[in-house]
Amino acid sequence: MAYRVVHCGTGYAGATALRLILARPDLELVGHYVSTPAKAGKDSGELIGVEPTGVFATNDWAELVDLEADCLTYFADSVAREREAMEDLVPFLERGTNAVSISGWQLGHRATMPPDLLETIDAACTAGGSSCFFTCIDPGWATSDLAIAALAPANRVDCIRVMELGWFANYTAEFASREYFGFGKEPGFQPELVTGGFIEEMWAPTLHRLADVLGVEIEEFKVVYETDSVDHDIETGFGTVKAGTAAVVRFELQALSKGRPFAIVEHVDRLPRDAREVGKPWKQPYGPEYHAYRIEVDGDPSFTVEMNFGAGSGSFISMPAINAIPALCAAPPGLLGPLELSRYWTSNVTARVGPWP
Repeated sequence: MAYRVVHCGTGYAGATALRLILARPDLELVGHYVSTPAKAGKDSGELIGVEPTGVFATNDWAELVDLEADCLTYFADSVAREREAMEDLVPFLERGTNAVSISGWQLGHRATMPPDLLETIDAACTAGGSSCFFTCIDPGWATSDLAIAALAPANRVDCIRVMELGWFANYTAEFASREYFGFGKEPGFQPELVTGGFIEEMWAPTLHRLADVLGVEIEEFKVVYETDSVDHDIETGFGTVKAGTAAVVRFELQALSKGRPFAIVEHVDRLPRDAREVGKPWKQPYGPEYHAYRIEVDGDPSFTVEMNFGAGSGSFISMPAINAIPALCAAPPGLLGPLELSRYWTSNVTARVGPWP
C-alpha cells in the first residue's frame, strides 16, 4: 500500500523532492501546496516540468489538511519566516498527518528549542497521534545521522567536524548567494549569515545533537568567516562575480568546551570548479564530483568519511526526508530526533520494482 503524501515546495529542493515522490511506487501524491498565487490551480507535474499528475496545486492549507494524508513533506523556504514555517505543520499534526520537514531548524533539538513551540508541536502530535521529524540542517542526515553513525569506530574523539564542500556557480538565488553567503562582495564584508546571531540560530541544533551523543556540554559558540577571490570574472547562475570579490567563502560554527572546539559545522563553498584556481589551498572534495559532505573525526583513530555528489544533484537533500516517511508513519507520536526514529533507507530497488531503466 502506498503512503499518501501532501507535498509543499517547488523551489530547488522542493521540486527535486516532488519528482522523486512521483517516481516512487510506494508513495502517492494526493495534494500539493504552493505559496505563489499564479501557481495555484496548475497540475503539479506542469510546475516541475514532468507529465501531468492529476493533482492540482493549491494555496489553501485547509483543503490539504482535510485530505488526512499519511504524511506531509514540507520543503518550503523558512528564511525570515521560521516560526510561521513551523506552525504550518501544526494543523496536519493535529489531524493525524505525520510531517517530515527540511525547514525549521529550531525543531532540530528538543532541549534548546523555544518552550512554547515545543509545547505546541507536542500538543498537536498528541491530539492527532502523529509524528514530526526535522531532517536537520546542511543537509539533514549528513551532518547529524551520518555524523553520529561515523562515531562508531572511534575510540577517543578530540573533535568532530561536519562539512559542506560546495560548488555554487549554478545557483540562481541571487539574494541568498550575495547577501547571506557573501559571494561577489568586497574583502571585509560581513554577510547576513554571520551577523546578528543567524548562523548560531541555524546551526546550533546540529551541534547540540552531536554534543548530546558525545556527552559534552556546550559552553560557548564561536563563529569563523573568511573569503578569497580570483583574478577574473566568473559567470554564475545568479549573475557575474567580479574579479577580486569573494569567489570562495568559508564559515564555521564551533561548539566549545573548556575553551576548545569539540564539534564544528563548516562550509567551504566556491564558484571555481577547482579550488586550486584560488591562491590558498581551500578544502574541496576528494572525489571526482563537485559537491561533497565530509565528516572528519580527530582523535584515536583519526579518520574521514565523505559523500561525493555531482553538480546540481538535489537528491542528497530530498531523499532522507522522503525515505524517512515509512519509519515516521510507524513511529510513536511526538517530535522525534535521529535517535528516536528507527533506521530508514530506500525501498525503491530496481530488482524489486521492475527492469533496469
